[in-house]
Formats: sequence, structure tokens, C-alpha cells
Amino acid sequence: MKVNNPVGKLISFNQSTGLIKYVGPLEGAIENEIWYGIEWKDPSRGKHDGSYKGKRYFTTRHPTGGSFVKPNKVDFGVSIWEAIEDKYFKDETALRNHNETDKNEDSLLYNNFDAKERGMKINCISIAQSKISSTHGVDKINEHFPKLIEIELEDNLFYSWSQIFDILDQVKTLKIINISDNILEYDENDQRTYENITGLIINKMNYDWNNVCRILKHFPNVIELKTCFNSITKIDNIDIPCLDKLTILDLESNKIIEWKNLLKLGEFKNLQVLYANDIQLSEIVFDDCDFNYKTKYFPNLKILALNDNRINNWDSINQLHKLKSLEELRLKSNPLCETEKSETFRQMIIAKIGNLRVVNRTQIERKDRIGDERKMAEIDYLKKFAKKWYELKESIESAKTEDEKKKAQYQLDRFHLEHPRYMAIVKIYGATEKSETEVKIDTLKSSLISVKILNEVSGKIVERKIPSTIEIKRLKVIIKNLFKANFMNEEMKLFYTTIKKPSEEYELDNDYRVLNFYSIDNGDTIIARL
Repeated sequence: MKVNNPVGKLISFNQSTGLIKYVGPLEGAIENEIWYGIEWKDPSRGKHDGSYKGKRYFTTRHPTGGSFVKPNKVDFGVSIWEAIEDKYFKDETALRNHNETDKNEDSLLYNNFDAKERGMKINCISIAQSKISSTHGVDKINEHFPKLIEIELEDNLFYSWSQIFDILDQVKTLKIINISDNILEYDENDQRTYENITGLIINKMNYDWNNVCRILKHFPNVIELKTCFNSITKIDNIDIPCLDKLTILDLESNKIIEWKNLLKLGEFKNLQVLYANDIQLSEIVFDDCDFNYKTKYFPNLKILALNDNRINNWDSINQLHKLKSLEELRLKSNPLCETEKSETFRQMIIAKIGNLRVVNRTQIERKDRIGDERKMAEIDYLKKFAKKWYELKESIESAKTEDEKKKAQYQLDRFHLEHPRYMAIVKIYGATEKSETEVKIDTLKSSLISVKILNEVSGKIVERKIPSTIEIKRLKVIIKNLFKANFMNEEMKLFYTTIKKPSEEYELDNDYRVLNFYSIDNGDTIIARL
């Protein structure tokens, strides 16, 4: 492509993209020989900072971001229509391959229509990394892709937002546009707006929050914004009308670091999904309310992703219980994740955040084949901290002076701050029996418990000594062998009653739990039921 004024244009050279910042001769080189001074998108590609033999010709952001290249070596790219034509109309196989992964396309499309007819049905085209530098021929897109709603333009040779706006002026059916990884000049005087755009992807643009807000003014109806791998460190201006319309926001890999910046997004009343992965976040705090209430921030947030951060304290997880709408949490590769085994960590998350339904993309099961996962997690949580809880309560009761009592009460209050849902869970299931917190000698003899086993079908009762560490699944096999006539080919359920509470019945509802999980003791009764 021929370019009359190359300064400020992007070029491609040996698979690298650069911006022309100087055109002309170099002192000390062949006289009158023309060179292009290039600042590379990837600074490791360059050799210097725009200087040659002590004289500066242009400046770079990085000390090795610049090079001088002969004009005949660079590629100024192609027009948008040339890229589309090359990908979608010159090669039948390419069009087929592009659409085979499109879940919206009927597979019969490829057998019954030629390339031009297929184009009439396509709703998304991807011309990323196609060296597009001009909008020439953009007016042909409507004719050939009348149902187009999404276009992917990332990592091309566009040099100005005005070019992107020119595309949008022509293709009014678009709803989603991806312009990531482009180096675009911005004209403050360009006031064009596009109410049809609801999805905007501007990753890898080196934008801070003010840059993002400046661009959003052109897209007043955006509800999904992705601005990942940018230079956002502070979020200060949230007085942009369209921000309150956002339902999905992705901020992955921005060095936001401080919670106070992320908290400002809590003003967005419609925000339902927030991806804050790898933003170097270390804490979460909602100080507008205590744990008996819900925070005013993020009132409709349902999904929160916090992978690859620096969260290392359980109080941050406690704080998330204050979010009134939170249903899904993604929390991997944080220091906190290493403090417990993966299964225990998951249980702790479930117990601490009462309204979660999904943890790390896995549903919290309710009454499945291995039981109610939330119930089990919360009971395990009670047991894990029961010993400490009892000790603190007893220290208050045994305090001999008012000062000792105050100190003991202070410690108990701290326990409740560290475990704000503990008493709420106690109200649901009752407190863990104190005897369960006592350390017992772990030998086979000491672990055997004597129980009655009732065959509810026949009414027969037998007494057996059973290891308290036996899995419920294995116990069912033993009981089936005891009562072959009644249970061999039938689905059996087990329940139990205790000597202390003979009128109350509990189900042994998790095949993979061991018997002592249920606090069964000598003299208790296990009921086999169809």
C-alpha cells in the first residue's frame, strides 16, 4: 500500500508492529538515503531510543524501543475490505473453518451455500492480525454481511480512533466490537457516538482509567466492557452515565492493587459480573456495615472472579458474605489458597459465604448422591473451630475477677469477628458436642463402637461393634449382608438415633463420610430403611 505521509502510521516488519516517528536521512549514513525511524510496539524488538551516532531523531518510551529501517523493508498493510475478501471470499476452506466453531451456525450452511451466500448469514467476522491499516471498502461490508453483529479487529495497523468510528458509521448492525492491541490516536474534537454498541473490548491498549472513560463517551449503551492487560492503577472518575449501565466488567491484569479503587465500582447498580483476576489485590473490606447486615456496594453482583491475586487473610472472605447478591466466587492462585487442603479450603469458602451457589466454577451440590455439600461444609466448619469456641466460653465462666472476665469476653468477641457466621450456623444445626472436640487415642480397639442395627423392614435388631472410621458406603455393604433377604437388590438408606435424643432421627446421607463424622456413640441405633 502506498502512503504519502508515513509519519504517525503503523507498519509491519518481520512479524513486528511499529509506529513511524521519523522519515529522512541520517548523519553518518549514505548521503540523502531515506530511513524510517520506528518505535516498536514490543520494545525488546528495538536497538536504541531514537538516537543515531549522538544525534536524536525521535523519542521512545523505552530505551531500546527504536530502530531505523529502510522504507522498502516495511509493510504498510492492507485495507479492511482486502482483509475480509482474502479471508472470506477467496478461500472456501477458510470460510468453512471459521464458521465450524460458531455455535450459531447451522452445519447445513456449509453444504448448501457458496461463499457469498454464507457471508449473508454470518453474524461475526474475525480479521484480527490481518495488517489492516485503512478503512477502504468498508462500505461493502453491509452488502455482503447484512446480519453482522460482531467484528474482531485486534492487533492490526489502525492508527486512529477516527478509523474505527468510520467503520461503525458504515456498519450500523454491529453490537460488539473488539479493537484490542491497537495503537490509536484520539481526536478530542470527534464527538461521534454509537448507541448500537453494547459490547466493547479494548484489551492491551496501554490505557489508564481516564483513557477508558474517554472512549466510553462514544458508546453510551455499553453493558459489557473488557479492558484487560492495560495500565489501570486508579479508578477515580465514575461519573460517566454509561458506566451505570454496565452488567459485565473485566479488569484482568491491571495493577489496581488497592481495594479502595475497586470499591468505587460498587456504585454501579447494574453490575452483575466482575472479573478482577491478577490485579494484585490483597484485601477486601466493606466498612459500611457489620456482619449482621448487607453492604450497599455491588447490590446486584452475582459473579466475582479474584484469581491470581494476593489475598492472604480469611477476613477478606468473611467480608464477601456482606454482598447480598453474590452467587459465584472464583478464587484460585492466592496465598490464602495454600493455607488449607483444597477440599477444606472449598468447605471454608462455602461456610463463610452463606449465599454462594458456585465456587471455582463447580456447583455447590444440594442433596446429590453424596449429600448436601453446604450442610456438610458448615457442619465441618463448626467442628473445626468448636474446641476453640468452647475454650473461650469456659474461660469467661471460670474468670475469677471482672478484669479476667473482660479479657476473656474480648477473646470470644475476636473469635466471632474471625468467624462471623459461626453462631448463625450453630442456630441451624446446633453446637458441636463438646465430647467431639476431645482428643482420642486412635487405635482399632478404642475406635470400635457398639451399636444396635435395626432392620426396619423385618423389625429385627442386631448388635455389632463397628469401627468409628468406617465409611458409610462400606457400612451399607455390611448391613446388606446382615439382612440379605430384605436389602440385597434394593436401594438402602441409613438413619440413626442417639441415646441422648431417641426421638430425633438423622440420616447418614454421605456415602463418603466416616461414621464418627456423625457423632455416633456406644448404644446408639442405626436404622436400615428402604
